[in-house]
Amino acid sequence: MTLCFGIMEVLSIFSLIAAVMLTTSSVTVGAVVNVSLLEFVLGGKRDYTRWELSGPVFDIGFQELQRDYGGTLNFTQVRFFNLTYTSCWNLGEMPVLWASENYYNDPSNSTVRAIFGTGCPVSTDTLSDLAREWNIPYMIPMVGGPGDKSRFPTITSLAPLTWTDMHRNASVITRLMVANNWTSVGYLCSSTGPSYECRLRFDQHSEFRVNKRIYQFNLDSESVDNIKFALDTMKAQTNVIVIVAFKNLIRSIMMAAAELGMTNGDYVFYAFDYYDAPIGESLPLGTRPWMIDGLNDHEEEAKLAYRSLFVVSLANVKTPEHDRFSQDVKSLAARQYNYTYSENENINPFAMSEYYAMKILGVVLNETVTIDGVAAASDGAGLSKRMWNRTYNILGRQIVLDENGDRVADWVVNQLDPGGNAFRPVLQWNTGMKMFMPVIEEDGSSRQISWYNRSSAPPDRPFRVSSTDTGYQIPTDAIAIGCSAMAIILIVALILVVVYRKTIWNKLRPSGSEIASVPFANEE
Repeated sequence: MTLCFGIMEVLSIFSLIAAVMLTTSSVTVGAVVNVSLLEFVLGGKRDYTRWELSGPVFDIGFQELQRDYGGTLNFTQVRFFNLTYTSCWNLGEMPVLWASENYYNDPSNSTVRAIFGTGCPVSTDTLSDLAREWNIPYMIPMVGGPGDKSRFPTITSLAPLTWTDMHRNASVITRLMVANNWTSVGYLCSSTGPSYECRLRFDQHSEFRVNKRIYQFNLDSESVDNIKFALDTMKAQTNVIVIVAFKNLIRSIMMAAAELGMTNGDYVFYAFDYYDAPIGESLPLGTRPWMIDGLNDHEEEAKLAYRSLFVVSLANVKTPEHDRFSQDVKSLAARQYNYTYSENENINPFAMSEYYAMKILGVVLNETVTIDGVAAASDGAGLSKRMWNRTYNILGRQIVLDENGDRVADWVVNQLDPGGNAFRPVLQWNTGMKMFMPVIEEDGSSRQISWYNRSSAPPDRPFRVSSTDTGYQIPTDAIAIGCSAMAIILIVALILVVVYRKTIWNKLRPSGSEIASVPFANEE
């Protein structure tokens, strides 16, 4: 049975939590466990978890759960949304009210529940508290959320990326630095758009730095002069620059770098392209990131500059199953949600994570009821623990959850191909070996990185460190220089004090006021 909480016309607090039945599916005959799927989505046209993107994915996932497990589980779909709540800011804590009303309206608490959404940090944190208190699974489609699973044992993150998912507390850039023996890196952050993401990446990278120098430079404006000033400052500190910005600004930065002579092979740039679908103002970089509508007047110069750029992205594995699913989602979105996907637009990756969450919940619930009995289905912590540290094959893709209940992303590093036609993967993250590995060609050979104007990676800016290998270490040369300077300063200060005191004394003492010597008795 499908219930939707449509709240487009809000007259009172009761209308916010009144359920309006929109569609009804046939109730499965012979089901032994009632499962209520609580779905929280946003309205509007910008957010990546908005209802017109997440809704079709939820609907198809729900239909498949009924089809696959109808003999054991009776699923009910309960959706909460308000088209006037177009952002996380104005949604606020409303999901907490809706979830509480749903939960406490069942005095016997006979229904197994699971929460999906919202993708908003504030409501996610509070819903996490409720999920822990009620002991029900909460599948979040976002990065972050409660990280301490000892305190939140029912939270599972299906976000398509987590910044610290690479073998526990090591970032993508950290791994690339280790692979290329680099010890310094600079983050160039846009003042708009993904500025929060830049601070998050920088802070988390800095938190786990070991003998690394990590710099951050925030662009106050996106003018060419300001970009050049930032690059000119950074190149004196590091040869490795991470750009955190939207597509258009990345192009401006690379063009400015070319004018400053920083695309000759001595410097290397990294940018991130998490999404193969538009997310707000963020456009996917694609295979030809230098190609931007209205900015193609210097196409060849831009293409040449992009030879020094690597693009880190999520692996986009194409399978027949995924292609069919995508077509079904697009068709349903057009028919029932008044949303038409553009020609090259892919399914939103955060919406996809909701689908993966539903499929994983179905697998684990069915296993639990079959193996441990009906009562075990009400143990949210037990269900979550059974989900974690496993690999699931969904739509021909490998979806991996680590032992902490976080999805492990499949990272790839892309580079412009030797012919200069398009970016292609050259490195891929190997989850089992915890390292980047070369992409294998069809003939079995390894695809090699082509360092522009060089036979190997650009040189590092080395510095000596102390012998200990943990924690952030200050270079020993810097320590020696600092100590010597301090000693010299102290000595000079002491001399100045003595001289100054002597000078003052001589000025204050009256002329001829010398004290006559008094002979001792035995000297007479």
